[in-house]
Amino acid sequence: MQLRAQAAKGVARSGLCPQTIIRSSPFAIYTRDRRGIVTAWNPAAEKLFGWRAEQILGKPLLTVPHDKEQETAELRDRVLSGESIIDLEVQRQKQDGTLFDLSTTLAPLRDASGTVTGYLAIATDITARKAAEQQVEFLAYRDVLTGLPNRLLLQDRFGQAIAHAERSHSKVALVFLDLDNFKTINDSLGHAVGDALLREIARRLGECVRETDTISRQGGDEFLLVLSDLAGTEAIPPVLLKIRERLQSPFTVDGHELTTSASIGVALYPDDGRDFETLLKKADTAMYRAKDAGRNHYRFFDEQMNVEAVEHLHLKSGLRRALAQGEFELYYQPQFELASGRVVGVEALLRWHHPEAGLIPPARFIPVAEDSGLIVPIGDWVIQEACRQAMAWRAAGLPPLIMAVNLSAVQFRRGEVQQTIAQALQTTGFDPHLLELELTESVLIGDTETVLSSVRQLKQLGVKLSVDDFGTGYSSLSYLKRFDVDKLKIDQSFVRDLASDPDDAAIVRAIVQMAGSLNLRTIAEGVEDAATLALLREFSCDEAQGYHLARPMAAQAFVDFMTHRAGASSSNEKVGMP
Repeated sequence: MQLRAQAAKGVARSGLCPQTIIRSSPFAIYTRDRRGIVTAWNPAAEKLFGWRAEQILGKPLLTVPHDKEQETAELRDRVLSGESIIDLEVQRQKQDGTLFDLSTTLAPLRDASGTVTGYLAIATDITARKAAEQQVEFLAYRDVLTGLPNRLLLQDRFGQAIAHAERSHSKVALVFLDLDNFKTINDSLGHAVGDALLREIARRLGECVRETDTISRQGGDEFLLVLSDLAGTEAIPPVLLKIRERLQSPFTVDGHELTTSASIGVALYPDDGRDFETLLKKADTAMYRAKDAGRNHYRFFDEQMNVEAVEHLHLKSGLRRALAQGEFELYYQPQFELASGRVVGVEALLRWHHPEAGLIPPARFIPVAEDSGLIVPIGDWVIQEACRQAMAWRAAGLPPLIMAVNLSAVQFRRGEVQQTIAQALQTTGFDPHLLELELTESVLIGDTETVLSSVRQLKQLGVKLSVDDFGTGYSSLSYLKRFDVDKLKIDQSFVRDLASDPDDAAIVRAIVQMAGSLNLRTIAEGVEDAATLALLREFSCDEAQGYHLARPMAAQAFVDFMTHRAGASSSNEKVGMP
């Protein structure tokens, strides 16, 4: 390194002939003028880069990859300003396009008056050295068999995770995973099969976690996972269930079809401890509880979390059965036009009649359905049933009504929403202009181009689009225009205290005014008293729904509700909103 530095200074400052030094040097040496044109190219440079001198002299340097051109221009400006740059490690390319690591020293060239007329580069290939450094680092921090972080690197990642958790007031989970029957496989089929199985398990585990999480092999058949930046414990069971499912799928290794499972223990930072060793001990204890429970289970160190996790598993198992056995039912909450008091639509709300637990509220089972992906077939059923019921009401003599159906973000990402809706409209004959799809702001913001394409296909079907829970997410005006939104549904968190909280009143008034300026309708949900209803009228909100107006009801009850209103209207009774 010093030799190259001294050579650069010698060429730049001494009276030695630059061409003599350049041609005889074992290092690649080349010079360029102020425009970057190559003015000298020694035999070592020919050997290193692959271009002969006659191919490159008088031309710009061809060794710079396209993504490094800006970096190279900045380096040239620094050297032309008089700075020498010693032993800079960069990536360059050979004549055949091969990228390699290079160490280069750059120095300005001056004429007799001291003016910088160009610059000199002295370079050497350090690809082998970099590869050796990477191999040393790999052996120090990685498991040789699987390539996963070893315990040393895991502890470093864990330290970073808890430092972030301290700043963001989040949680970190340390997950201890032990394969249940690995020893039998290893002993009966040999270590080569066992090693191949461990590599495949490592790959599948990687499919179950985020890039920000860390998986580590501790040796043998034990793995540790660090799940970082968790807002709460509810994010953990879906990951554990996914791991169970992936590990239970058969493995094909060297012609053998193998199945395995794992016992998993979980400890939480800061709930169960604040350092790695404490949490590792508690995760290990929880893992043995899982083994004692019959293996192929997971346990949290905290017993209450175990109760919640078991409930999550039971709900998931029940959801699989519920759709097949017809345990779901749609209820319908009327939506009123504030100016006229007419019922102009309904929102379809899912209910689950569990054969043992009774009526399970959506807040308990919808998150489980979304985590497991079951929301996709359930959502398909909801759309089909809502359209069918709307047509049944028309056949019974009810007036045309908007049918509002919520779409989950998971349905949008993993389902085929456009095909599902098109099929439901076709098979039922329901008017697409009366179908209103409610999407949350997070759906419209995430993966925008894909979502935009899907929404455009939906709009081509003729359906309406409303933004559910408006005001709780991004509330960006730009996406309202891009996605051709028809209606904003003001979240009940603003409506609930509208009459008593000036801030909520200001927010609702602003949303209504903004929507009006964009030719969008507004509907307020969660209207539970007359004072709130009066303020919404005063703000010129278009529609409303809530317990003060009408509770969600079964399909036949809605028919009775509408029939009563029609009868009261014909006898000149007051049938407006409460």
